[in-house]
Amino acid sequence: MKIKQIELSINHFKETVAFYKNIFGFIQQISEDNRVSFQVGESVLTFIKDEQHDYFYHFAFNIHANLFQEAKAWLSSKVALAKEEGEDEIEFGEFMKAKACYFEDPAGNIVELIARKETSPKSSYKVFLPKDNILSISEIGLGTSKIKEYAEKIQYLDIPIRHQKKLYEENYLNFFGEYEDGAFIILSPLGRKWLFSAKTAIEAPLVIHTNKGIITTGKVF
Repeated sequence: MKIKQIELSINHFKETVAFYKNIFGFIQQISEDNRVSFQVGESVLTFIKDEQHDYFYHFAFNIHANLFQEAKAWLSSKVALAKEEGEDEIEFGEFMKAKACYFEDPAGNIVELIARKETSPKSSYKVFLPKDNILSISEIGLGTSKIKEYAEKIQYLDIPIRHQKKLYEENYLNFFGEYEDGAFIILSPLGRKWLFSAKTAIEAPLVIHTNKGIITTGKVF
């Protein structure tokens, strides 16, 4: 499964659009008064203006496997890195074999840069630039009280649960997608804390376009 596009409803729209345009240098595909889309490697990141709510999301960007430290150094020069137990990075072991760091954007989204050692390519360059070294949208979190219902919808599109693990309806995250693709939809029970943040999973409008179909917080097409 590949994540082709995500559509997120956010407050602080103008500041968030400027952040990804001016700091990250992402190229705008669509620019309207209430909707902006950015090309992010092979994926598209879309923001929809919503001044009535303060929705936030967790999502991640895949970066070249060998440029984690360079990416972290670049990021820390632009924003404050988020910390967890005093650390500003994490190394995942058995299930992902990756390193990641986190930050919050102006909309309050919890954003991750992740270098997957086995599934992301290496770069021949030694300097990190977002427009060159961010490869795709890697993860998107979907908070819900209906874990089983959404799991069935996702699996209907032939998107498997990672490593064929059991489905957790409480306390734990559920990753859907093939390991080799390095892209996952994360079903989270409401109230579950996101890594490197004090924020917990909430229900928020969300559209996820994959190469196997479209998932929304309402229904699957």
